[in-house]
Amino acid sequence: MKKIESIEEFDSFISSEKPVIVVFSTHDCATCKPVKEKVEKRFTQVETAEVFLDDLTELSGRLSIFNVPTVCIYLESKELYRFIRVFSMDEIEEKLNRILQFME
Repeated sequence: MKKIESIEEFDSFISSEKPVIVVFSTHDCATCKPVKEKVEKRFTQVETAEVFLDDLTELSGRLSIFNVPTVCIYLESKELYRFIRVFSMDEIEEKLNRILQFME
């Protein structure tokens, strides 16, 4: 999983022509680390990244992310799906598979 450390790096990462998954967290979030690990292990067919919002505070405002963990699926710089705080990996997988099938 890629660690994104700048706004420019984030913008570049989400501009991919293939879907990407971004996990937004904070350093003191107890539930974020297990979510990140599950995303990293389960979704190997796409690129994944982690953003610590306490390091990139302007990004949380720009994207209106007020709760963590938040997991988003992006394609060509567009947010397609957002999962906030309580969600299952199955939900993410269903949405991701829908995108990948559409792209075939």
